Amino acid sequence: MAKSEPTYETHKPSNWWTRNWIEILTVFGGLITINLIFFAKAYTKTDTVNPETAGQLGDFVGGYIGTIFALISVVFLYSTLKNQREASQIEKFENKYFELIKMHRDNVAEIGIGEDFGKKIFVILIREFRSIEVITKEVAEKTKQNFTREQVFIVSYYALFFGVGPNSSRMLKEALKGYDKKFVDEFESSLNNDAAKEKTKKYRKFKFIPFEGHQSRLGHYFRHLYQTICYVDNQTIDIDKYEYVKTIRAQLTTHEQALLFINCLTPIGNIWWDKKLLVKYRFVQNIPFGFFDKGNEIDLTSYFPSDYFEWQERTTITKKEVDKTQPS
Repeated sequence: MAKSEPTYETHKPSNWWTRNWIEILTVFGGLITINLIFFAKAYTKTDTVNPETAGQLGDFVGGYIGTIFALISVVFLYSTLKNQREASQIEKFENKYFELIKMHRDNVAEIGIGEDFGKKIFVILIREFRSIEVITKEVAEKTKQNFTREQVFIVSYYALFFGVGPNSSRMLKEALKGYDKKFVDEFESSLNNDAAKEKTKKYRKFKFIPFEGHQSRLGHYFRHLYQTICYVDNQTIDIDKYEYVKTIRAQLTTHEQALLFINCLTPIGNIWWDKKLLVKYRFVQNIPFGFFDKGNEIDLTSYFPSDYFEWQERTTITKKEVDKTQPS
C-alpha cells in the first residue's frame, strides 16, 4: 500500500464578508439610492430650494424610502432566520454526534471475552494476533511461501477475525482463497490443533480458548466506528470536522488504534483508506513509536505522511528547538 500524502482535514471558517455580503450590499445600495434624491431638479435647478417641488419630491421619497427600509427589514429578517437555521442544524448534528459517541462507549463496555470486558479486550486481541502471526510465519516457511510483512498481517488478522471451527474455518478459507491452497489448509490445521490452542492459552495466560474468532465482536465494533466517522465527514454544515473526529479518536486506546490499522490493511477495512479517513483525520496517530516491531512485524511509518504520528510531532518540535540554540 502506497504511502499517503499529507492531506489532513482543515477547517476554514467563513469570513465576515462571506457570511454577511447580502446584508452589506443591501444597506450600501439603500444609502446610495436615498442620497440620489439630492440630484433631483428641486435641489439642483436653482440655488434655492423650490418649496412646492421639494414638497412633491418629499411625498414621493417618503413612500419610496419607506419601501427601501421595508426591504432592508426583510433582508435582516432573512439573516436572522438563516443564523437560527444554521444554529439549529449544528444542534441537531451534535445531538446525534454525542449519541453515537455514547453508543460507541456502550459497545466497548459490552465487548467481552471470557471474564474480561471493555477496553482490556483489545490488549488481549493484540496478544492473540501476535500468537497467530507466529503461526502464520511458521506455516509460510514450511510451505515455502514468500509473504510480505503486509501479507503476514492480513492472513493473521483474517485468522483472528474469523477463527477456526465448523463454520469459522469455511469463512477463513474463503477469505484466503487467493493464497496457496496447501498453505491455507496447513494454516487452518495448525490453528485448529487442540494442543496448539492449549499451549497458546497457557503461554499468554488467556481465560478463553484462542483461535476461535472474534467476528461477532469486531464486526459490530468497526462498523459502528466507521459509521460514526462518516457521519461527521459527510456533513455539509460549517463545522470543524477534524475537532469532532478528534474527540472520537480520544475514546480509542492505543491497542484499539493498532487493531483498527491492522483491520484496514485487509479488504474488510479497505474503505477507510478509500475514503482517506485514517490520514485525513490522523485517526491512528497515537500508536506509539515501536508498537509494531519495524524489523520483524511492519513499518508503520511507510503507510502515513512523515509528520503523521504524535511522536513524530514531538521529534519535529525538539529538532526545531535544538536548531534555535545552535549559533548561526
